[in-house]
Amino acid sequence: MMHCFRVLVLLTFALISLDTQAADTLQLTTPESHQVIQRTGVAPGAGYADVLISGMIPEGTLKTAWEYRLVQLPVQTPSSDLWINFTPKITEKRFSYSARIAAGGWYRLEVRCRVQDKTEAVGTVSPIGVGEVFVVAGQSYATNCNDERLKVADSQQRVVAFDPKKQEWVTAHDPQPVYDNSNGGSIWPPLGDALVKEFRVPVAFVNAAVGATSSTQWLPGGKLHAQLIASGTKVGRFRAVLWQQGESDVIAKTPIDQYIKNIQMIRESAERLWGFNPEWLLAKSTHHPTVYNDPAGELQIRTAIEQLIPKRGFSAGPDTDTLQGENRGDIKSRRHFSSIGQKRAAAMWLTAVRNHLESTAARSGIQVGVAEIDITPPVGFPMAGYYHERLAEGTIDPLKAKAVVFREGETVAALVVCDLIGIATDLSKEVRRIAAEKTGIPAQNIVIAATHSHTAPDYMKELYLYLGKESQEQLRKQYIEKLINGPVAAIEQAFENAKPTVLATGSATQKTPVAFNRRFVMRDGSVKTWQSLKNPEVIRAAGPIDTEIALLSMTDPESGRKRGVLSNFALHLDTVGGMKWSADYPFFIERSLRDALGPDVVSIFGTGCCGDINHANPASPVRNNVDYIGTSLGTSITDQLEKLTPLQNTTLTVESQLVKLPLQDASPEEVARSIKILEIAHKGGKVDFFEHVTAYKKMILDQIRHKKPHANTLEHITWGLSRSLAGAGERLPVDVTVMTIGDEVAIVCLPGEVFVELGLAIKQASPFKTTMIIELSNTVETIYIPHRAAYAGGSYEVTNSNLQPGSGEMLVEAALKLLREAATKNKTD
Repeated sequence: MMHCFRVLVLLTFALISLDTQAADTLQLTTPESHQVIQRTGVAPGAGYADVLISGMIPEGTLKTAWEYRLVQLPVQTPSSDLWINFTPKITEKRFSYSARIAAGGWYRLEVRCRVQDKTEAVGTVSPIGVGEVFVVAGQSYATNCNDERLKVADSQQRVVAFDPKKQEWVTAHDPQPVYDNSNGGSIWPPLGDALVKEFRVPVAFVNAAVGATSSTQWLPGGKLHAQLIASGTKVGRFRAVLWQQGESDVIAKTPIDQYIKNIQMIRESAERLWGFNPEWLLAKSTHHPTVYNDPAGELQIRTAIEQLIPKRGFSAGPDTDTLQGENRGDIKSRRHFSSIGQKRAAAMWLTAVRNHLESTAARSGIQVGVAEIDITPPVGFPMAGYYHERLAEGTIDPLKAKAVVFREGETVAALVVCDLIGIATDLSKEVRRIAAEKTGIPAQNIVIAATHSHTAPDYMKELYLYLGKESQEQLRKQYIEKLINGPVAAIEQAFENAKPTVLATGSATQKTPVAFNRRFVMRDGSVKTWQSLKNPEVIRAAGPIDTEIALLSMTDPESGRKRGVLSNFALHLDTVGGMKWSADYPFFIERSLRDALGPDVVSIFGTGCCGDINHANPASPVRNNVDYIGTSLGTSITDQLEKLTPLQNTTLTVESQLVKLPLQDASPEEVARSIKILEIAHKGGKVDFFEHVTAYKKMILDQIRHKKPHANTLEHITWGLSRSLAGAGERLPVDVTVMTIGDEVAIVCLPGEVFVELGLAIKQASPFKTTMIIELSNTVETIYIPHRAAYAGGSYEVTNSNLQPGSGEMLVEAALKLLREAATKNKTD
């Protein structure tokens, strides 16, 4: 029987060989031989990595079907049915594809492209692994200045190091490939062996350490910092920085505060340049008995390290100062660790890394934080919503910035929804910049959205003046500072209180009619907004509504209490009116949820695509009141909460795409006419409503389209002023951001006021069961975003759009692309 099996294996291998012997060679550029890619997860043998497979395509190769496979090493002859089909991105003569590969290795990666049954080209790279990757930094105890040259003992040699001079991965035998040319022994081979044994994955080190260097020499701007950044950039993602340094600062007598400041500056700069925030494990490495005897100086640096460890981004490494006596070399040796000291230091590092992974495991799975901050303006601040100045006379209910932060492994995303009429790009950029600096969340993973309350502040002119450091009233300046700091504080608080959370999802159907399409087809073929069905010229509503209330609940697994509810419904917020601040109907949704779930639950409402939806029932002369609308929606939500489906897969992804939308133009003649219309309106004169809307829009377009506007926009409008978009040109750059949780939930964030038809198109094609679409995210300067066909009908929303036809469809295409990519990544086995 065994003989027959061997014959079968040989025949299979022979057939595969015959199939590929005439094939061209695919030159693979990534991954590289002996490379280890950082895994997600922390349990032994668990996790995965999204591995970039890329390379050069041979001249003349027909590329019709692409396949790859992994062969577990030591090599076993694979069967031909292990090939996995994939569709690469092809640019000129290069191809690339991100493949999700399970933690483990060594593997041999094989890639081929085929036409029918013929293999056109084949490429292989071996070995590769998915495991643990560390960047090493510091000074001589971290390099090759120890007594014994040690070797990797793992039978498969699954401990590797990157050689920065040869630009290749090598087995991590001593001496380690380092920048300082030291050639003795290190502590890293035994640490790597121990990690491989305990966590059952390959291990890689990228060593940037240089002997006899102080913390000052590692500061940004210097050669050592550049080497550190290059080391981390080489591997992309890695588990942690292993920092073994301090002796030179004892010699330099660096003050405690200065050492702390230096290390924080080094870490913060690295985080910014790497684009993520790996933990820094700080060893206490201040003792160097053959060089100096300075207990007071050692204590000073040890104290600084102790004060650093509780701070964000740092954890405790080993206290290698405790290794004395036989653990240290003497003046006849290399005067650092002795052979036994090297191995004991490695064992101490193993404990530190294990503690870090256990701490990470305790935080594993999805963690969620929620928070809210008051952003209500003072009495006398301008109110938004219309085309004339209104100064607030009081408050009906408070305006808030409500944040939710999702964290899964190293991926973090933040969504903050503000009770504002829109999010100016200037405000979005400033809030995201500051929040990223304070929390480490990448700015591109932060979305600032508005509910579109019309009883909220008209803040854009005051923000424009504030960012330009121009003169403004103190009351208005103070509120702009509150407006910027409020969402930042909400994100900070949500980030800090993020903890393991049970998520459940689903949707409710809003059966009580509170939303209506406000555009109507008329008998003459035109489309008009805000009509009554009693008008004999009305044929029908020009579009649908969306009755779905998409939901995501967040429950504390210990207490069983709801911490937050994210809801999403398509209905314009202009149901209050008057001269007092109000969050509009989301306030009553919040009140309903707190009545049902307790006073601490945070209700985060994201406005759906409702550019052509409002609350006015065209069949009735009586409009629905704000409390009726909000309470009805709140009841629909609370009735559904216990029926939601808990999420089993909570893998978090966040992706954004910059879309450049074509703008309409504003000619000199149009701008001149707009100024005349606005001047009449400002003086209280009567102007046609649509001409007023057009004039305002043309002034906004003038400053965005032209580096040298035809007029001084600041003199004529308040809403729509922008510093970051000024002179952008023919296209408006906007972000489409998609956050997904597992294979069930997607949160799509779009700019502007989006027509419901576009939102429904995304939902219809989305591969996620629950797809929330939150409009007015990060950018409001689009104003309305109709679908292409709506431009032919015209009316208010089309008049009040800065974009050319087809822009809405560009957003749909971008959103669906991101959704499909996320679905592929999040697919459960």
